[in-house]
Amino acid sequence: MSRVRSLPRRTLISAALAAPALWRGIAGAQSREKVELLIDWKPSPTYAGFFLAQQTGAFERRGLDVEIVIGHGASASAEWIGRGDSTWIGSSSGAASAIARSKGAPVRSLAVYYRETPTVIYSLAGSGIAKPQDLLGRRIGLVPGSITVEEYRALLIANRLDRARITEVEVGWDSSALLDGKVDALIDYMEIAPAELMGAGRKLEILRLADFGVDCYSLNLIVNAAAWADPKRRPVARKIAEALAEAYEVVRARPAAASASFMVFFPAMSQRYVETGMADVARQLGAPPVGGQTRDGWQKTLATLGSLGLLQQPVTTGEVAIFAD
Repeated sequence: MSRVRSLPRRTLISAALAAPALWRGIAGAQSREKVELLIDWKPSPTYAGFFLAQQTGAFERRGLDVEIVIGHGASASAEWIGRGDSTWIGSSSGAASAIARSKGAPVRSLAVYYRETPTVIYSLAGSGIAKPQDLLGRRIGLVPGSITVEEYRALLIANRLDRARITEVEVGWDSSALLDGKVDALIDYMEIAPAELMGAGRKLEILRLADFGVDCYSLNLIVNAAAWADPKRRPVARKIAEALAEAYEVVRARPAAASASFMVFFPAMSQRYVETGMADVARQLGAPPVGGQTRDGWQKTLATLGSLGLLQQPVTTGEVAIFAD
């Protein structure tokens, strides 16, 4: 069973990682609106738009002084943002947002960047894990607090697989459990751990959940409902969404340039990994408008989650998302 960790360990990405931010000057930062922006997982090409918006001044031009906060999974992110404390806006996934809303968490989606789940089950080449049925009798590593655990459950339900016939092992964020032979497969966004391994020359078997019945929105920007209703914070939320759309458009249109900009923040990351992952992020962003969400898209997501028994109570598209019209 999945668990949500008590609170995300909060690591502020500020001067230590964002050296370009130092060029803007202290006086300018003091006059801007300060806001904490949560990313639901570890820094990776997935969240390139967040870091590029900071580096390119997209936040600054809109009068914002943004600190990026690192969370511990989409489910934990939705719960934390639902609390509405200092961190009231940030990323999650469509599934986590809808599930949290069905449990009463006051969160709503402001933008959707991934219109289908990028989650994959990955294993070393030759494992023979190419379809859901191949998981039977195998060991899979699951990260507590990650929405990928719920998506894994959805995969089993959609394909009528007996969960008791799969050994589930609690693992950490990296791929060490797979490389050390402790599990036969792991689950993650394609552009994170799998891209990292592929960038290092590893050959993998990839099972895409979207190809086997897990059909729903993924990476999105969510906001606390009370914060959205606040006339002082609603404009801030809109500006954040605008800045992220601007930055993710760079990722979509020019992934190589986005990779170079992202490496400014994380020079220790493998260049091949970042470029491999960024190319997949660009593909996931799809056709413009970047960040666009529709009632039809959310209805499909809710129908998928509802049919799999993952919603605690029915949720409408208007409850889970904020639309421009």
